[in-house]
Amino acid sequence: MPITSLYKCSRCKKEFNFDGIKYDTDNRLICVECLDKQKKIEKKEKLNVEEAEEGETINFICVSCRFKFPVKKGSPKSIKCPYCGNTRLMMVKKYKDENDLIKDSMDPRFDY
Repeated sequence: MPITSLYKCSRCKKEFNFDGIKYDTDNRLICVECLDKQKKIEKKEKLNVEEAEEGETINFICVSCRFKFPVKKGSPKSIKCPYCGNTRLMMVKKYKDENDLIKDSMDPRFDY
């Protein structure tokens, strides 16, 4: 009788076999579905940065240390946290009203 081991996804907490799980950028075990969702979100955020006008500042917050800092569009420096050096960042968004906030909360990146 073969012994099968299941691995737990660090995001959705479901168990998967070896073929259904991978490592993400932070070396955490994550299932293929959650990894695809994460890549789509990162691609969407990257497009928002590219759509900004030249010289416009974009506010970021570091995921690990919560440090907030602005970056100008077109800056030659790589975008990383000046405090801890981490590259996992979130854009700080200013909401127009409470309906805009509620709509943004339905984004799949907030699913756990």
